[in-house]
Amino acid sequence: MKMRLFPLITAISLSATLLISGCANRPNITYDGWKARQTPPRMDYTHNEIVKINLNWSRIGPFSRYDTWLRSNVFGGQIDVYGAQTCLGKFVRNDGMLPANGWWEIVCPDDSYAAGNFRLTELGNIKGTGADINGEQVSFDLPIPN
Repeated sequence: MKMRLFPLITAISLSATLLISGCANRPNITYDGWKARQTPPRMDYTHNEIVKINLNWSRIGPFSRYDTWLRSNVFGGQIDVYGAQTCLGKFVRNDGMLPANGWWEIVCPDDSYAAGNFRLTELGNIKGTGADINGEQVSFDLPIPN
């Protein structure tokens, strides 16, 4: 009985150690690596213009409203946010039903990274919430032109 118990305890200890150390590690995301992995859209963008995003994240800068280059279609899109540093973002719908929802991510040249979920509001804006790799809460309201 003791011979069988020792490998079981060792396996459980090793699994717990790996789980704890895996949770403590930050995602390995860099600005250049993220930019290189972006793929062209499945269909052409229907919107390609500058809009004003209301973004609350200290990594972008001290204000909350920034010029943003928006390229989007019905599946999602990409954004370039022009703040203290120009950060790149992506949003992708999870479904084809209304109200739409999905996920987003933003990465900056200093390799700060934030991600979360969004929903499409009744006004046609994307309302996103999430957190960055340091645990800071991030939220935004991105207008999608008609």
